[in-house]
Amino acid sequence: MGTLAALSTGATPAAVGEGVAADGLIVARAAMPGQVTGIELDPAVLGLDLASLAAELTAAVNAALTDLRTQAGVGGDAVDLGALGGQLREIQESTVRQFSAFTESLLDAQSRLARRADDAR
Repeated sequence: MGTLAALSTGATPAAVGEGVAADGLIVARAAMPGQVTGIELDPAVLGLDLASLAAELTAAVNAALTDLRTQAGVGGDAVDLGALGGQLREIQESTVRQFSAFTESLLDAQSRLARRADDAR
């Protein structure tokens, strides 16, 4: 019914990614902005050892997040934080240079105005 309401109002239903693991015994769901919204466990998972259960849960959650990214049209490539950091440093350095030049121009203009005021006296 939520989908019908969304369609009738023209709203796009929110993407929900789903991941399944352990032969369907574990189902994980995720929604934007990349949060796990639910995990369903079949009681049969109690027969798994702890390490296997953890691995299957991880697989289900990762599959749900991958499905979510696919539905949202977000590329699967990881963001290069190093490159972003470099771009941010360049922007910051450029901004510092521009503000320094702007401040210097204002100080120069202030000095010229002060000289004119002194000359006018």
